[in-house]
Amino acid sequence: MTNLKKLQVNQPELDDNEWQEAVKDVKKLSRDYPEPEMPPLVINLETNRHIAYNTLPQSNEELQINTTDGIDNKTAKKFKKEEFKIEAILDLHGKTEKEAFNLVQNFIKQAYISHKRCILIITGKGLNKQGDDDIFATRGILKNAVPNWLNTAEIRPLILAYKHPAENKGGNGALYILLRRHRD
Repeated sequence: MTNLKKLQVNQPELDDNEWQEAVKDVKKLSRDYPEPEMPPLVINLETNRHIAYNTLPQSNEELQINTTDGIDNKTAKKFKKEEFKIEAILDLHGKTEKEAFNLVQNFIKQAYISHKRCILIITGKGLNKQGDDDIFATRGILKNAVPNWLNTAEIRPLILAYKHPAENKGGNGALYILLRRHRD
């Protein structure tokens, strides 16, 4: 271990007049923060509504990132430009893989049942932990796992397409997902 020297800084004390002079041009910041763009979707696991999978179009093709096959051109362009309003957000920061899997499944089902069209799942980017020197350690477990989960039999029929959104919406640490229209 290295010996660290304690740094001492001598600051002269200010009297009230000097303090008032020093802060005379300081303006108080406004506390009027803008409201969040959308409220988070509350997942109600006790819902009595069910998804009729046999009425949904079935596809044997796996979803691939940025692929809009099977979507009409107008919808595909709108999706690629991120013109669909994000109606619900799921943030997976701090979740274990098992917790995240259950949350993703329930979140997508509930969003579909609630007639949401576009959702965002924040996986995080999986940045290196400080002090972790193992270059072979897996990073971004959820970032890599969630796209695979979108192809599970329970939620694949509910999703039209997905992609990484613009950086201001999470970049490659999030998934911008377009759901099928829910028709009762």
